[in-house]
Amino acid sequence: MPSKEKIAVILAAHGEAETNLFTENYRVTRQTLAHASLVMPIPALLQRTIAVSSSLKKIIRARTDPRCSPQNRITRDQAAALQHYLDISAFQDLPDFEVHAAFSASPPYAESVIEETRDCSGQIIISMAPVDSSLSCGLLCSWLKSSRSPGELGNVRVLSRFWADEQLHRLYLDHLFQSGGEKLKDQPVLRDEERILLLLFHGTLVSNEKGEVPPFQTGLEGTLGFAERLGNLIPGDRRNPYGRIMTGYLNHDVGGSWTTPSFSEICSQLQKESSVRVDLFACGYFSDGNETIRRADELRSSTSVQDAVLIPCLNTSPEFIAYLGDRVIRAARQITRLG
Repeated sequence: MPSKEKIAVILAAHGEAETNLFTENYRVTRQTLAHASLVMPIPALLQRTIAVSSSLKKIIRARTDPRCSPQNRITRDQAAALQHYLDISAFQDLPDFEVHAAFSASPPYAESVIEETRDCSGQIIISMAPVDSSLSCGLLCSWLKSSRSPGELGNVRVLSRFWADEQLHRLYLDHLFQSGGEKLKDQPVLRDEERILLLLFHGTLVSNEKGEVPPFQTGLEGTLGFAERLGNLIPGDRRNPYGRIMTGYLNHDVGGSWTTPSFSEICSQLQKESSVRVDLFACGYFSDGNETIRRADELRSSTSVQDAVLIPCLNTSPEFIAYLGDRVIRAARQITRLG
């Protein structure tokens, strides 16, 4: 019996350094800034300066906090879990699936993996961030458009716009309440006014240094829409134990004005609230990494809050993997029908 054709599934995450070594962190930062410079002007000298400064800061921080980013490892684990889900969900009308983890800022680079799997009968690329921008799936889509014929593009699907998917919103709520220690209940839980939920999103550029709207897709609409939707859904859920729900943005604060309130502004608001418990949930990310893992510690060190807990990102939760798997299967059926 001849072997079945294959569809390549590529998890395209941002990617971070996996050690505290200067050279690796410098390379990842330079790659990140090189991508950013494709849509916004960043002088080469400034890119090098930022890369050196950032890498030195991580070496200094490692003396007291040696934790490295788990993002690349989590993405590889997500790929392995998705491969298993697709293997046990095999359908006779579909080719086999071959799942890869790939990154924009660290090896293996997404473009390289996409090129290496070009001979597969189809390619499904998953943008591993809830919100799309020119700096994430926008760059990949532009590269695909410039490197593929129209016929080849018919066998490629890019899965994105997760922020607008109601199914993902429900998955987020289940993950939040289960990970936050609240088991699914038929009866509503009591609200605790001293318990705060802090929803964290990837910050977004709102206006450039001239006060103008940036000339590229920043992801602002998706970020604000996603924050508003979750902010409306959570209070109305009968499992919600939180007396207050706050939203904060993890900004980079370069090149203009960013989304507010920033994480530092939230810390200022909570400066003297020593009696509250704060659960931090970085729902603007599909996996934990440098931007998320230290936020509870930072909140405790910069405020009077004593009880601050980080709820993990979706990471490799079985429900999230099943959600991705079902979207992959739908996309694969589109490819095979067209084929």
